[in-house]
Amino acid sequence: MEDMRKDMGVSTSYVKAWRAREHALELVRGSPEESYAILPSNCATLLEAKNLGMITHIETCNNNHFMYFFMSLGPCIRGFRTVIRLVISLDGTFLKDKYRGTLFVATCKDGNNLTYLVAFEVGDSENDASWNWFLTKLRGVIGDINVVFISDRHESIHKAISTIFPDAHHGECIFHISQNLKNHLKHEKVHPLYFRTAKAYLVLEFDHLMV
Repeated sequence: MEDMRKDMGVSTSYVKAWRAREHALELVRGSPEESYAILPSNCATLLEAKNLGMITHIETCNNNHFMYFFMSLGPCIRGFRTVIRLVISLDGTFLKDKYRGTLFVATCKDGNNLTYLVAFEVGDSENDASWNWFLTKLRGVIGDINVVFISDRHESIHKAISTIFPDAHHGECIFHISQNLKNHLKHEKVHPLYFRTAKAYLVLEFDHLMV
C-alpha cells in the first residue's frame, strides 16, 4: 500500500493490496495446489535421482490428499552416521502458507556448534500421529542406535520417543524451561542460577550451586 502511494500516487485498500500480493506470488511460485500435485515427481526426478542417498516419503489419505512429507539429505545422513554427536533436537513450528500446517525438524550440533539438519517433515499439527510418523521415518534413516533426544515438553514428542526409540534418553530443552521460569518467577537471581545448575556436569557441583 505504501509503495503504491509513493511510486504511483494511488491509494489502495488493504484487501486489494493483499490480493495483488497473492497474485504476484502465484505468478512467481505457482499455486500451492500445483506444488502439491508435482511433489511426487519432484521427489523421484529432482531429488532422489540427482542427490545420492536422499530419502523422501509422502503420505496421503484415502482420498489421495496430502498428509505428510519427509525428507533427509544424503550428505546429512552420512555426516550424522560418521562425525556428528548422537544428540538430536526435535521441534515443530507453524507454517504460514495458504494451507498452514507445521514444519517438524530433527537437528544436531556440528563440530563448530552450528545447527546440523538431519531430517524434516511437513504435516498438519503437533499431535501424536504426526510425531509418530516423523520419528518412524527418522528411525529408518538413522537406524536403531543409542541416541539422545532433546525437545520441549510437548507430550506427543514424549509419547513418540518412548514408542519408537524406547531405549533412547529423552532430555528437555533448558531454554524452553527457562522461558517458563521467566514467565512465572520474576526474581532476578533465579535465571542465572537456573542456567548454572542446568549446565552442571557433576552432582556435587549441582548440590553446591543449590545450597
